[in-house]
Amino acid sequence: MQVSAIHDYQEDLDTILRFFSEEKLIIEKYQKLGARNVRIVKIEETEDGFLVETQREVPANVPGMLKSLLGNYNTIKQSETWHWLEGDQLKCEMQVELIGVPAAITGQMLFSEPAAKLKSGPTTRNNVEMTISSSVPFIGSTLVSFICDDIKLQMQTEYEFLLEALPALLTE
Repeated sequence: MQVSAIHDYQEDLDTILRFFSEEKLIIEKYQKLGARNVRIVKIEETEDGFLVETQREVPANVPGMLKSLLGNYNTIKQSETWHWLEGDQLKCEMQVELIGVPAAITGQMLFSEPAAKLKSGPTTRNNVEMTISSSVPFIGSTLVSFICDDIKLQMQTEYEFLLEALPALLTE
């Protein structure tokens, strides 16, 4: 199952990128989104971008039939590989592991600055696509459906957080 969204920002890509590449701001973002025990495992530059690996615990507001599988909190390990593309686009490919949950989550974000070309509209656009699957019989489709709904909520919450936090970052 897939989840997608388009997030438009008035700030430039370099400013937005700070919440995805600077340890202090990554931790702040996840904590404000309700995560606990946020840990940056790795941030390192690559030839054409950078890598970020994080681990955090997030609340699991799960339906009764999934409670024994998911518990009250879930540990997430997230690995992001960021690459600069032609046309000043930045692509993030991610792998998300919910520890102990039989589901596979992959995704990508593609950041671009359409206003530079169009002279109108948002300064930066982020196209987000996530794919969720599970091979568990019987409850797999329920699990995937729940995870998709949760990812939609998390994506929207993170977007709203960034819309509020980015203007303050510009005044630092």
